Amino acid sequence: YVASSQPSGTAEQFNMTESYDRFLSYDWSDERWRTYLNGLYPPPSQEQIAKFKRKWYKKHVDHRFDDNYDPSAGVPQSGDDMPGLPDGIYQDGSRWGAISQKASICFAVYCVALLMAVGSVAGVFPAYQSLVILVSAFLLELIAKYGLKFTKEYFHNLILDDVGIMPIMAVTLLMPGLHSSVRVFAMSSPFLTALMSFAQICKFHKKLPSFVSEFWSPLASKKARRKLMSIRADLEVALGLVMVVGVLLMACAPITTVLFWNFMMMRYMMSPWTQATFKRLDAALSPVLESVPGIKQAYQALRSWLFSYVDPQSKS
Repeated sequence: YVASSQPSGTAEQFNMTESYDRFLSYDWSDERWRTYLNGLYPPPSQEQIAKFKRKWYKKHVDHRFDDNYDPSAGVPQSGDDMPGLPDGIYQDGSRWGAISQKASICFAVYCVALLMAVGSVAGVFPAYQSLVILVSAFLLELIAKYGLKFTKEYFHNLILDDVGIMPIMAVTLLMPGLHSSVRVFAMSSPFLTALMSFAQICKFHKKLPSFVSEFWSPLASKKARRKLMSIRADLEVALGLVMVVGVLLMACAPITTVLFWNFMMMRYMMSPWTQATFKRLDAALSPVLESVPGIKQAYQALRSWLFSYVDPQSKS
């Protein structure tokens, strides 16, 4: 009897895994899910959305689905502790396959935007104009995927989209008083965001030549997107520090730097990648600064003061 119980457990595990795979491949652009998600207030975090997805899926799609199932239980860790991808309803890129004509337009605009960004690094094009084209590409993508509406649901979907917050960042970088070299460096984050969107279009747009899809599709994989998002977060934090130094050297206007760091406050609250970058930065600075008498207390006070801006509860 002991021997016969093992296949039963294996079969049960297989069924749970199969059920979980169906959950992962479910089309989350379902209007029922979108209506439910947009009705949640205050807007949930990414971790909370993952839990809501499980419960909603079990209630409305598959009653036999185990919403407590953990596919990683009992599996050795691979060392990849990267955060998950954004929870926008179209984050997987499949939307591009359903809007063929709009995808073609976005493909062409992203081609121009990426080429101009590379040209700006080489000194061929002004960085300001390249940023304007990148912003135009982001806005065009958002309109192509979501249309143009003025509802709570619409803006909620925009904020959850990886591209949704980029126009806000770009506006701060287009403010006057930014040294040309700093502005070229500032294009790194919009460039990586545009590159990820471009790769998704290439992967899902059926009318593109196969060699284009095969060349760019690897950048649309989850692993590649996680890596690029981690690099992007590091570059954004580095840019903020460069701008602070730029203010001291009179290479950056104070108002531009303040606006950018206001954007970074929003980014920190919404992006686990940015949070991870700041944690790594703190882990690198703390052993050095806290070993110096007098500096330790000042650094801890500064850290607490800065954290209070993104965690209102810490002010109490």
